[in-house]
Amino acid sequence: MPWTTGKRSYLDPIHQDIILDRSKPSDELIIQLIDTPEFQRLRRIQQLGVSSFTFQGAEGSRFTHSVGVMHLASRLTDMLAEDNPVAAEIKPVIVAAALLHDVGHGPYSHVTEKIVGYNHEDWSGKLITGDTTINQILSSFSPDLPNQVASVLNKSFQPHWVSHIVSSQLDCDRFDYLLRDSYMTGTTYGAFALQRILSSLEIDQSADQIVVSGEKGLIAVEDYLFARYSMYAQVYYHKKNIAARALLMKLVKRAGELGSKICFMDESTQKWLLGSELTVNDYLELDDVQMTYHIKRWIKEADPILSDLAARFLHRRLFKASRLPCSDETAVASIHQAARAAVAKIGLDPDYYVCVETTGIRPYDYYRPTSSSEQTSIMVRTNGSTVQELSTLSPMVQALVKGNFETVWLICPAEAQSAISSLSELASSQ
Repeated sequence: MPWTTGKRSYLDPIHQDIILDRSKPSDELIIQLIDTPEFQRLRRIQQLGVSSFTFQGAEGSRFTHSVGVMHLASRLTDMLAEDNPVAAEIKPVIVAAALLHDVGHGPYSHVTEKIVGYNHEDWSGKLITGDTTINQILSSFSPDLPNQVASVLNKSFQPHWVSHIVSSQLDCDRFDYLLRDSYMTGTTYGAFALQRILSSLEIDQSADQIVVSGEKGLIAVEDYLFARYSMYAQVYYHKKNIAARALLMKLVKRAGELGSKICFMDESTQKWLLGSELTVNDYLELDDVQMTYHIKRWIKEADPILSDLAARFLHRRLFKASRLPCSDETAVASIHQAARAAVAKIGLDPDYYVCVETTGIRPYDYYRPTSSSEQTSIMVRTNGSTVQELSTLSPMVQALVKGNFETVWLICPAEAQSAISSLSELASSQ
């Protein structure tokens, strides 16, 4: 007789054994959701987009990240339930939302999201509430569960603190991706005291939010925020990453503009690139594997720009990114125009071979609290009762909040750099 335990385990490089026990309703729900075609699709979407061009180990998928987020949300929910029984009652909602928070991501994750102009969170909602296997499983568990999970992700669920577990400044999503991305890129920038933070979190019933308790928790959160800053500065905004993303952006832009003129493009990809309305089934056809295959085929396209950009991307002949010595809009525009002219002189179309990108001011990079949304702030309980925003208590965090970390980059092919470097305005660029 085969030996079975009724359990499933995932050996994870970050969290070690993630064990799901089929005798527990919420764990059985998660097992069924993991096995859906929609969730398995995340194995074919890289967590770090095109970062493997820069960091050779950055090959992890949205699948492994999502399972990790679910695991942390489950741990945190159990800890919160010790003082708040309602957390245990709604645990299926919390862990399902944590597992499915990224199910709507498209090819190359955030890179194409910006180019094509779709929103992965909107698609997560459609896959959860639409005609999908995920919806069937959620509905079988509880008829209200699909809408409850979707409302956690769009931050309308009551109580509000539930959404904070999945999406806030101190959420299980960030906890996992910082540790995981740091490990996969072979760096230590994203390391922080995870267990100390988890054990310091509690529910503030009066404000309906998650807060950090005590000085030890405050110190651990300071470390976490600095780790986040370091990961953006050293990994996510690495100049080779920026250059690789820019190359993909130009490639996708060209493909979208050519549209039906391209010899090879399947129906779902064409709809996606042209901004046409996609069905759920259309969207589920899109992933990194399918997109990479298209890029391989486009190398043989008659259009010289598309063919060249596709070959550069596939064979890692990346663009180069140079840090501009200024951020003044007028000065940047002047440098950009001069660079376009220089690129045109060597026979390249400046619309596809030169661009300017800005990093440092984005919703999910550094900690920037606002009074209008509690989910943009980290609140700390001091002296057993007083709750204050973190930067009012921490000089280090206050410095991060007030700092100006904006950087402007000029991006062009390697063969254009000699022409670009002749511009006097770029003498101090990297």
